[in-house]
Amino acid sequence: MFLVALVILYRIFVLNIDFGSVLVVATLLAAFSWVLGLILTIEELRKESKSYFIILLAITFIRSFAYEPYQIPSRSMVPGLQVGDFVLVNKHAYGLKFPGTNYLLTKLKKPERNDVAVFVPPHTLCDVSPLQARPDLGALTMQQSQLFLNKFLKLQEDRCTKNGIKYVKRIIGIPGDEVEVKGYEIWINGKKLKHEIISKVNGESLIEETINEEVHVIRTLGLTEYAQHKWKVPEGSYLAIGDNRDNSLDSRAWGYFSKDTLVGKAEYIWLHWSSFSDIPTFSRNQRIK
Repeated sequence: MFLVALVILYRIFVLNIDFGSVLVVATLLAAFSWVLGLILTIEELRKESKSYFIILLAITFIRSFAYEPYQIPSRSMVPGLQVGDFVLVNKHAYGLKFPGTNYLLTKLKKPERNDVAVFVPPHTLCDVSPLQARPDLGALTMQQSQLFLNKFLKLQEDRCTKNGIKYVKRIIGIPGDEVEVKGYEIWINGKKLKHEIISKVNGESLIEETINEEVHVIRTLGLTEYAQHKWKVPEGSYLAIGDNRDNSLDSRAWGYFSKDTLVGKAEYIWLHWSSFSDIPTFSRNQRIK
């Protein structure tokens, strides 16, 4: 039964679905059945419904207001996060939301630069316009704006869903920041981030990058060393880039993500299970930098 439970957990996390609304509905149904059992004096219905209600309520509370597990499905955050890492996401880091919605129950706690955040990017939502993804679109040159429009609309056509898809990236820019990227070097408000190469093998480099005196490691392959980007982050928006700089679909392609689509802050790796044929391991258990 333990193996069956692990398989079920694996499939649930791979689906990348927000089960908040489902859990709320299931909890309410269990509560309704419990009350119905009391009114109709059906002892078996009352006992069964009560036990399910307590279990579902506990799961809903923990998942919605404390921590929620996610599985990393891509290499966009390598080397810090690997495919198959299961991470715990702090759901109260940026304020509590009603389960399955973007409705804040508490005041928004603003994300900080260098946070590894989980959010829904604009191109994965079918009802978001390119102007919402880049409110500063009018400040770009004609060529730059047309390039962004073409890329965003193509991504949205290929990937959008009603509820969007959750991404995990590192926050580089917060509202009001002026961020400039030249190849792999980044300037924030005119100050260049410290880069220190720690490994260079066969064109792959591992670089220690420092933001707000916190160090993390990024990976480069030399594919976009001449790319240039410039942003002034608008109010209510955030700029996010993956640590695997040459293999990450991030703000360089789809613009900013909104504070309204924040899910939480990724804080811990608690399990690694790279594929169904492998054995789960706790060897990568660590706090996310």
